[in-house]
Amino acid sequence: MPRSIGHVTVAAVGRLRERHWLDAQEEYARRLRNYTDIRLVEVKDAVGKSLPDAVAVAREGEQLLAAVPRGAHVILMSAEGREMSSPEMATYLQTRLESHGQLAFLIGGPVGFDAAVVSAAHDRLSLSRMTFTHEMARVILLEQLYRAFTILHGEPYHK
Repeated sequence: MPRSIGHVTVAAVGRLRERHWLDAQEEYARRLRNYTDIRLVEVKDAVGKSLPDAVAVAREGEQLLAAVPRGAHVILMSAEGREMSSPEMATYLQTRLESHGQLAFLIGGPVGFDAAVVSAAHDRLSLSRMTFTHEMARVILLEQLYRAFTILHGEPYHK
């Protein structure tokens, strides 16, 4: 099975603590490794830790930006982002990997992204107009990345 070009980083605020989320994350990361270099980064959540929200989001933002590889195309996962079908996501992924080589998908905390992170972003994508927990959003993103790679490789998973 041929590997796709490029590297993908998924950086998210907060840790997955429950076993079922950890298992799902690892399953999709394992599957993705058949197609691309995937790196998962968890940054420490600061909201709700006796800091004003603006200070907490700024700290989270600094950590998210530090997790982005140099030269990566930065994509915010945001409710305000562009929605697309799975085949459209596959085309988007292929085009961005061919032109940039490295992609960094960022998932913010419950208060969202700091202005510095928004300024650093090249794109905003949405998983849905619905609201998901951050744990679900991470697993759904990984599943959609996996689905996109299977579409690009003409594999039956998408059917």
